[in-house]
Amino acid sequence: MRPTMLGFEVQKRTLQMANKCQDIVGNNVANINTPGYTRQRVDLYAMYVSGNRELRWSSYSNSLSLNGYGSNAYGVSQVRDPYIDKRYRENVVIEAETEKMTQILSEIEDILDNFESDGLQYHTQQFFNALQDYSEEKPDSREVATIARNAATNLCQALNSYYNDIKKVEETYVQELKDTVQYVNGMLEQMNYLNEKIAREKFHYPNDYGPNELYDELNMYIDELATYGNISFKLNSNGTYSVDMAGVRILDGEKFKTNSIIMRDYDDYGAAILHFSSGEDLILSNGILKGYQNMINGNGVYATGNQNGYYGIAYFKSALNAFASTIADTFNKANGYEEPGYENRAMFMAQLDGIENDSVVITAGNIHVSDAWMADPTMIGQTRTLEDGTWNYQYGYSEITDDDGNVTLQNTNVLYLLSQFDNTKLSFGNANDFKGSVYEYISFVSNRLGQTIAYEQSRYNTAVVTVNELLDARDDVSGVTLDEEGINMLNYQKWFSASSRLTTAIDDMLDKLINGTGRVGL
Repeated sequence: MRPTMLGFEVQKRTLQMANKCQDIVGNNVANINTPGYTRQRVDLYAMYVSGNRELRWSSYSNSLSLNGYGSNAYGVSQVRDPYIDKRYRENVVIEAETEKMTQILSEIEDILDNFESDGLQYHTQQFFNALQDYSEEKPDSREVATIARNAATNLCQALNSYYNDIKKVEETYVQELKDTVQYVNGMLEQMNYLNEKIAREKFHYPNDYGPNELYDELNMYIDELATYGNISFKLNSNGTYSVDMAGVRILDGEKFKTNSIIMRDYDDYGAAILHFSSGEDLILSNGILKGYQNMINGNGVYATGNQNGYYGIAYFKSALNAFASTIADTFNKANGYEEPGYENRAMFMAQLDGIENDSVVITAGNIHVSDAWMADPTMIGQTRTLEDGTWNYQYGYSEITDDDGNVTLQNTNVLYLLSQFDNTKLSFGNANDFKGSVYEYISFVSNRLGQTIAYEQSRYNTAVVTVNELLDARDDVSGVTLDEEGINMLNYQKWFSASSRLTTAIDDMLDKLINGTGRVGL
């Protein structure tokens, strides 16, 4: 005969399990809106009883073992799908990278807004129109020549403004990258602290179980860290997590150590370079940090050293410099500046701190109308001629004398300058970038910016769809739903009620056995 109190022990444990399941349901409902919370469940199992003969009923006619020991629980687990978590973190890094790149490109677009219409194209056309008006007047017409020079000044100021605005964007995102690196390092410290807490708490839990709420917090950090760079992670035997970024261990859950990210001095290297405190370079394939590097270091065909081939801030700054340099070289050469002894023929020069400097490369940031042209607006109306009887050249107004001896001044040089606007053989910057006319180059740069934004926006839109689908799949597995928890609550309530009734029935049976046995007639 089985132990008399076995039934009570089984039902007591059943009531405990039903009660614990109700507690977990209540905890799930209470945290339905808690960020990062993962639905929990009680992992139940049927109690195992050994088939040892000593535990069987004392009967040779049957061999029933003492089955029916009820249920128990291994522990309280989180309902998560590691495969979905892995896929989500692999895709959210692309979403985050393309979002950051699109954001930075959009700021460049704001600066170069109407670049092809009301911006650089407009000021270039105004310069052309002013030269054309000048070509229709006498070359010594100072008033019309001044208008042409002022139009050139406006073009230079537009280039200066574009350059300075893009430079500000560059400085803003370099500083933002520095702040982001510090933020990521701070996150690693918080994750390391959580690992230490988990290791201490895990000592009190059975295998495969641990402090779920701490795991939720740590997983939120891992999800966020996944947006900054491609990561991988593993669960250690002590219940902690170790994380690698770009193949380098940045969080060691067994040694409770972090490997910080360091940004080299931007001014010294001319590029955003990241490396780890352990010495390895941080070479990412995706992520917000990669997005910063793509846009800050992206210099297209002009890339050198630590720069890359993306069309980012550096490229569009180089494109503006190429435009300024080509405009200056083309018109200076057309006006005779390259001839030895005629340095005062320059139309455009570099200016630093308000002082003209002919030893500095002309860029969009320093291009200015030359001092010589500022002093004499009609300088560009004068042409070079060979002095009679000598091999000396001189500059003056071109003249034509008719049969009656009347002298007419010609605008030969201004007409030649005008022809440079339609010169389709101009090379802008790197020979691999563009060759064509001034107007064609403006359209080329504008189109390249638009195409780059469209491409990154397309990548972002695709990534968003994938990430949202994975988030929905994760919510289906790990999220709390009121309908499901309500059904579980009713089931556990019925389970608890049935176990209570069974306890009462067992009590009545024992009462009859103990108090009623042998009392005949009662």
